[in-house]
Amino acid sequence: MNECKKFQQFITDAVDNRLDETDKEFFEAHLTQCMSCRNDYELDILTKDFVKSKITRQTTPQDVALRIKEEIEKQVITNRRTKGVFSQFPLARAAVIAMLVVGVAFLLYFLNSPDMQNTVQAADMMDKSIENYGLFLAGTIQPQQIGQNVEELRDYFYERVDFPVALKPVKDCEWVGGVLSDYDGLPLAHLVYKLPGGIVYVYQANWQAVLEGSKISLSNGAVTSLNQTGWYINGTHDDYSVVMWLYNEETVCTAVSSMEEEQLRDMFATETQ
Repeated sequence: MNECKKFQQFITDAVDNRLDETDKEFFEAHLTQCMSCRNDYELDILTKDFVKSKITRQTTPQDVALRIKEEIEKQVITNRRTKGVFSQFPLARAAVIAMLVVGVAFLLYFLNSPDMQNTVQAADMMDKSIENYGLFLAGTIQPQQIGQNVEELRDYFYERVDFPVALKPVKDCEWVGGVLSDYDGLPLAHLVYKLPGGIVYVYQANWQAVLEGSKISLSNGAVTSLNQTGWYINGTHDDYSVVMWLYNEETVCTAVSSMEEEQLRDMFATETQ
């Protein structure tokens, strides 16, 4: 068995922190030597984090809970008034109880439905950036345009989006790829820098559209930090870094990479063309 096959067998246990010291030593040594295996490992981590971020406990709104309680109390009063009838006809009593349970369940679903609450869940730009980074690592998303430098991508983005695309030359970049897409009619720009140490992915969107939050949104903390300093660093992930910044006060950019946060920030801190 070669080292890459052995490494692949350990990925799941490594993501879940279940490796013993001997296997962990081999795993970490191979991680620094094989970029292909490192990309596989990072993709597994991203997948696990993304799934965890989507599993949340939903709390029933107080007004919904109150309305359900009132409905149950009404049914209890009705049951008391018809107790004599139910004692004579047990099947009828069971049928009414079953109908009550189904009715309350339907009421809970209906009152919590998006149509009832008149809300639309916008995609979170931070989550989408991390998700797209994993898709690029896996090869699921491929660059539509590739060049040796950002100058070769300038015409590709020109007039195809409604915001200035931040095209930053990066030292020692092997190649840079560009992708255009739209999210429910909202144009988006994607850059992928191939460096000797791995991939740097940059997701860009119209800042005003993100502030409106109807299709793509950001947390209040991220918006506040970007408005005050022009930067936002998400330090909640151990295996990759997420850095956001504003370009020309019109474009919000999100970079994702396995490099250190400060190194990633410094890469884009100088003036972007």
